Amino acid sequence: MDDPKVVLLIFSSGKLVCTGAKKEDDVKRAIEKIYKKLKELGVLYEE
Repeated sequence: MDDPKVVLLIFSSGKLVCTGAKKEDDVKRAIEKIYKKLKELGVLYEE
């Protein structure tokens, strides 16, 4: 991900690893951004 500049590893178990973030806020923004993108693609399983 370019903005924020982080790398996200997303596993089929639902766990996620975020690396490269300089601040906690960068992690929050990255998670919100990837969640939105995955929802748009229809690949999220929600109960």
